[in-house]
Amino acid sequence: MMIQSRAYASEEDYARMRRLLVDIYATGGAPVYCTIGDLDMWRFTDDDPAAVALARLWFDGDELIGFTWPGDDQVDMMVHPRHRAIEEQMLAWAEQRSRAAGPSDGARLRAWSFARDEVRNMLLQQRGYQRTDTFLSYRSFDLDQPLAEPRVPPGYVLRNVQGEADLDQRVAVHRDAFAPSRMTVAKHQAVMRAPTYRPELDLVVAAPDGTFAAFSIVWFDEANRLGVFEPVGCHSAHRRRGLGTALLREGMRRLKALGAHTAEVNGLGSESGGTLLYEATGFREVDRNYRWVKLLV
Repeated sequence: MMIQSRAYASEEDYARMRRLLVDIYATGGAPVYCTIGDLDMWRFTDDDPAAVALARLWFDGDELIGFTWPGDDQVDMMVHPRHRAIEEQMLAWAEQRSRAAGPSDGARLRAWSFARDEVRNMLLQQRGYQRTDTFLSYRSFDLDQPLAEPRVPPGYVLRNVQGEADLDQRVAVHRDAFAPSRMTVAKHQAVMRAPTYRPELDLVVAAPDGTFAAFSIVWFDEANRLGVFEPVGCHSAHRRRGLGTALLREGMRRLKALGAHTAEVNGLGSESGGTLLYEATGFREVDRNYRWVKLLV
């Protein structure tokens, strides 16, 4: 292999990254560290619209085989299953970058690994990372089975976002559900321009007074017949009324109509409200994605 890496350079690179994510899922199946919907959400909700330029791409000749998506103190690594050997190079690059940008008394770098990803777990251990208790529960739902009908309380209406007219309300419910939140109108406008975004899959529940009470975006990977719920949230004044369940079931219904076979979602930990909702709605846990931390000296 002639492995080389370089910085992100253009929108053409973003298209390459998206194609790689589709191929990673098609080759290895679930669980995956990132889908095309996740990537769009990461990019278009970042505080810095130009943050995508921080990504680094790894090539075997002309073929993109992996990329890193760095944050201030963490790195996400997306690698084709046939090229796992490059992960050590990726970590070395991320550690060097963090040392250069971190405090003089030592920076911390975070990375993620599924419990059953023996290759990455061993690599992280060898490089001095410690696994923490923080994890994302990766869950899946088989859409080929009969689906329950979505139901909302009297006076509530389940529908999708109607473009710019709903933008302020859509952002307001997101900000309340995830308070403190950095979501803005400009960010959601950017999300609506993302390659994977479909307005019919940007779902909301309107309360009797017309305000939005709950929401979810569903991202559809047509090639893999896969739908991903990210994010799912409910306004603090409208919780425990079955609105999250209704959104998930409506999203499943719409995904199935598009030809999807599988729906997936991530929940933080095992006792969070989101995780309990997904479990009660029938999503089964596939794996747990743990955070690992290294002190860089």
